[in-house]
Amino acid sequence: MSHTAPGSRSSRRTSAINTMTVLAVALPVLTGGALLLVHQEQPAQPGQAPTRTALTSASIICPSPLPGATAALLTTAQEKVSGRVSVASGEDARVTRLTSGEVTSVDGGDGPLTVTGKDGLAPGLVGARTGTRRLAAVSCPATSPDRWFTAVGAGARHSSVLELVNPDAGQAVADVTLYASTGPVDAPRLRGVSVPGRSSVRLDLAQVVPRRGELALHVVTSRGRLASTVLDSYDELGAGPSSEDWLASQPAPATRNLLMGSAAGEGKRTLVLANPGVDEVRASVKVITEQSVFAPAGVEEIRVAPGSVRRLVLSGSLLEAVSGALGLEVTSTGPVGATLRSFTDGDLSHAVSGTPFSADASVIVPEGRKQVVLAGAQSVGAVTVVGWSASGRQLVSTRAELRPGRGTVVRLPDRAVLVRVVPDGTPVTGAVVVSGNGTAVVPLRELVRNGLIPEMHPGLP
Repeated sequence: MSHTAPGSRSSRRTSAINTMTVLAVALPVLTGGALLLVHQEQPAQPGQAPTRTALTSASIICPSPLPGATAALLTTAQEKVSGRVSVASGEDARVTRLTSGEVTSVDGGDGPLTVTGKDGLAPGLVGARTGTRRLAAVSCPATSPDRWFTAVGAGARHSSVLELVNPDAGQAVADVTLYASTGPVDAPRLRGVSVPGRSSVRLDLAQVVPRRGELALHVVTSRGRLASTVLDSYDELGAGPSSEDWLASQPAPATRNLLMGSAAGEGKRTLVLANPGVDEVRASVKVITEQSVFAPAGVEEIRVAPGSVRRLVLSGSLLEAVSGALGLEVTSTGPVGATLRSFTDGDLSHAVSGTPFSADASVIVPEGRKQVVLAGAQSVGAVTVVGWSASGRQLVSTRAELRPGRGTVVRLPDRAVLVRVVPDGTPVTGAVVVSGNGTAVVPLRELVRNGLIPEMHPGLP
């Protein structure tokens, strides 16, 4: 028979109660202290703009050349700079010397070229491709994660080739969205386009997605870095003339598009608008001249359905006004991409929506009759236009007035192939128009002279 010692049960109960009480009080305190040691709440950091820094390395990519014009034209817009840049064609690379004000010709074969400048030659790197049979020109772009091309084609009469160039060793991937008059186009071959390192891919839209009508392309780089360009072709078929020229890109659709550079001559002019949004857009068109910006009589609003492309073949008073104008202004209720395509006297050219710039813009253009056309000044200002020959001789330096509600024209010598435009007091939009054996329109865009370093803060674990 077992016995319990007097007082033992009570002692155990008191001990158990004391332990539970201590744990109930201590555990929350210890847990809270541990959490404070692991993570202490930080006040939210306000968003800050990236910090500008000196650009120490930059690349531009010159697309594949037209037949008979294998040379790429290169220069630096930096003042009093001379040095060597790398010129790569696929895995093959060499060096070429560039000097401020001089235009250097580099023969790179029948493929694209990647031009890389470092230190003093990184800012202000400028390049171009030109044609020989008829006037054609394109500035060599830098890589970009997002580009728009409006007024491309995929048919027998009007066709376009999209070229994607990867300047890096690793693989790059692009997703291409295609818009038509009926809405977005289902094109599986344009999704996840892989471009191996230091190579290029050319997509002939007439082969990939054959169809009639006007189209728009949205190119998004989802992996790596890519430069995208479009070579556009127009053929009257049969015994009619044919021509090709590069179609410049647009960084993004906008509610105000200035299409500078209307070609002279007799022929067909087509305005193409692309609406990538989910709502219908209404757009109005005005003509830009040296005297004013006006809406011709009888021109109605253009309605563009959501996710679609709309074409307007210019006729009547609008066609008559554009024939002697500097360009068009398109304002819309929502962002649109815009291009004015001209097929005049058997030659193809494009006036693509430009980007306003407030610092200097430099471009290389072919020899021939040429003029700088500007518009979109937000206030009274001025612009200085300087032109050099290929050998580096300064041929002209002109200062002209900029005023809101009118265009500005600065004419240049035929031999001026390097053109620098510096606005003063107001941003402006413009292009260089070269004429002779056809017409070439080269948009003016501000040069990248600084790098950007993002502002970074500690994140949550």
